[in-house]
Amino acid sequence: MPDALAARRWSLILLLPLLAICQTYEKDYSPLLDQNVSPNNPGMVLRLMPTGLAYLREIGIKVVNEQILKLPLPTIRERIENGEVSIYGAHISKYWAPQEYSLDLVEPNMFTWSMSKMHIRAAGDFEARLNSPLLIPSVPITGHFEALLGHVALTVSVRLTRTALGVPQVSSAQCRALIGYVDLNVRDTGILTDFFINAFKAFLISNFKPMVEDRMCRMIQKIIDHDMNALLTTMPTKISIHEENVDVVSETFKLKPPKSKLGKLGFKNATLLNFVQNLRDRDLVLDYRLTAEPFVNDGAIAMMAKGEISWRGLGGTPFFAPSIRVPASRSVHMVEFVATDYIANSLLYHAYRQKFMDIVVGPESSPSLKELLHTTCEAGVCIGEFLGGLGEQFPHREVEILFTARKSPLIVFVESRARFRLHGNINMFVRAGKNATQPKQSVLRADTTMTSNVLLWIAHGKVVGNATIENLDFKLLESKINDVDQGVFADLGLFGAEFLEQLLTEILAIGIKLPTMDGILIKSPRLSFHERYMKVETYFKLDEAYAGEVVNGAVRQTLQNVG
Repeated sequence: MPDALAARRWSLILLLPLLAICQTYEKDYSPLLDQNVSPNNPGMVLRLMPTGLAYLREIGIKVVNEQILKLPLPTIRERIENGEVSIYGAHISKYWAPQEYSLDLVEPNMFTWSMSKMHIRAAGDFEARLNSPLLIPSVPITGHFEALLGHVALTVSVRLTRTALGVPQVSSAQCRALIGYVDLNVRDTGILTDFFINAFKAFLISNFKPMVEDRMCRMIQKIIDHDMNALLTTMPTKISIHEENVDVVSETFKLKPPKSKLGKLGFKNATLLNFVQNLRDRDLVLDYRLTAEPFVNDGAIAMMAKGEISWRGLGGTPFFAPSIRVPASRSVHMVEFVATDYIANSLLYHAYRQKFMDIVVGPESSPSLKELLHTTCEAGVCIGEFLGGLGEQFPHREVEILFTARKSPLIVFVESRARFRLHGNINMFVRAGKNATQPKQSVLRADTTMTSNVLLWIAHGKVVGNATIENLDFKLLESKINDVDQGVFADLGLFGAEFLEQLLTEILAIGIKLPTMDGILIKSPRLSFHERYMKVETYFKLDEAYAGEVVNGAVRQTLQNVG
């Protein structure tokens, strides 16, 4: 027994250093990103508002009215009580638009589309085999028909869902088609006179009306439950953030060939002012798969998405999206896009992990640095004036700064602005002079922490802004420059803050172009910051010709096997 107790004591003693190491382990991102979060939270939310739905209702009925005469009608073979009827080569020859139509939302996740008081005239060929004592069963009756369907009413309810992979899906919840009356004429039967066939009109109409009502709903339900979902399954759920034009609809409905899943490699422009654009070109991919089923709330349709940006879309962000409360909107905007700061922080985390935040800065990096990063001031202010004996020790040399991020940068959205914090290491070099015997030399190492406030707004299709430096701290680690100690180096913060504020504002002034989507024109977008989320409210306008192309392309695909 004493031996066992001694073994336990030694085990505890050996574990203590390991426990101390675990307690002192520092994560490579801010602990703030672990507060008030959940793995079930969405990173972004899209809300289609009542005004947007009303606009889509009007555009939808307009597109239907324009496209319905172009739609092909499938071949129909239907068994009836007295035989079999086949309809083929049919087309809609005339269409009277519905006098009444509506688009209604039904909680929790359904919408209902209704049209009534419309009239349709269709024509085509038919073949009938009627098992009647008056006819020979083995001889088919063929001919041409023209039908007028009057006071047609159609109600379709669709439930919005998603797959396990986060792809949107739909399911038919209800379909009801009612035809007020049918006027049917047949001719050119080839066997019996038209007069004799028209004597059977009452018989044909009694079978034709319920057959068409049933077929309309069966076709619509097949399109919704099978064909539409087959198309939606192909919808991409990831997109490279360098894309300025989003072709999700075009790719899903096969109107355009799919793009490469990976972004561009390399920088477009190596200057510091293009840092944000260059970061977008680094194979960083947005994952916008749905995290929950779409739902109806406050007269709007809301869709919650993951909103994670990672390198090549591989995921692996170690923190989650924050819990947010977005109040019901009272604006008249047509759509709202809510983005939590998880989107920005996941981007910054993976950029940090891939060392995309590590940059080399020299006089060539920005016009404002051209004279500043020199040891000798030849035309204006230079860094040699502020760092002790730098100018005397290394005269007429260019200064190069290697910045390395110590941990993932942090951005937090608060009311009216965003707060940004950056932790890094600075390694300062003096570059080789004109004399080849003067090699590049490290002269200073330091840690730095910067906190800034960022304001952003939308102007001319771009997100632009400015920045103010709230705090800039330097901690000297090593100096080979005469007369430079922690006190002298700390004073550099005042000068550095003013310079960095100007540089950040120049970077933000270049702006980020708002992505566009095929067939959709964004109008008058407005951006606002709130506690842990940013909201963009906007109007939009659909390209009706493009919408018609989508409808036509979708119907062509879905009607191929209907019959």
